[in-house]
Amino acid sequence: MLKNSAHRYLVVGLANTALDLVLFTVLAVAVGVPPVVANVISTVVVMTVSFFVNRAWVFRAESAGLRAYVGFVAVTLFSGLVLQSLVILGVIAVASGVAPDLPDELVEPGAKLVAMAVGMVSNFLGYRWVFSDRPAPAPAPDGTPAPVAPGEDGPR
Repeated sequence: MLKNSAHRYLVVGLANTALDLVLFTVLAVAVGVPPVVANVISTVVVMTVSFFVNRAWVFRAESAGLRAYVGFVAVTLFSGLVLQSLVILGVIAVASGVAPDLPDELVEPGAKLVAMAVGMVSNFLGYRWVFSDRPAPAPAPDGTPAPVAPGEDGPR
């Protein structure tokens, strides 16, 4: 049995990686969707699955509130759309300069693999923050609970 979030994250990450790579490759190679667009589509699909698995099993967060979902989406979108897309473009550019005869069928999925490795590290650090049990605000001196800011889930 996996005892800590890093190990569980690795298992979920491998499953998400396989799903992401298959979706990306089918879209980019088999269907002919431009690589960055294929990356956006595969990332959004995998992000939806990943939120629920990471919340419930990896980080075992008790709160499923809007705040956690928005934070998870922000981390995932930054990593999956911005960071990974930049890595994909960079790897494709480097590959075309270093090995211009490599077929796109190898370069594009290879670029996605490199981007996903970078994204996994970025995501783990971000998700740890999103699903952390931040302490509840201290009660007022008279013992009444501290007010919860608009959009907050309240004490955890």
